[in-house]
Amino acid sequence: MTTPSASHLITPGSTLFSLMTRHKGSLMTVSTTAGMEQGILTAFDPSYLTLVTDTNQTRYVLVMNIASFSFEPAY
Repeated sequence: MTTPSASHLITPGSTLFSLMTRHKGSLMTVSTTAGMEQGILTAFDPSYLTLVTDTNQTRYVLVMNIASFSFEPAY
């Protein structure tokens, strides 16, 4: 099991925390080591994001697996 480093966590006061707070409720596309996920950012925690897809499925994305992400206007 890999322990995430502090740079891979969304903690209060960090730039990532501010960004996720501002974009909560926005459409997010995330590229991970396992592929792409897209959905509305509904929640986040220091180690994962919660996205709800257009088919109303909940997806959990580990922060340490994120390669890149972007925000778009919600559908």
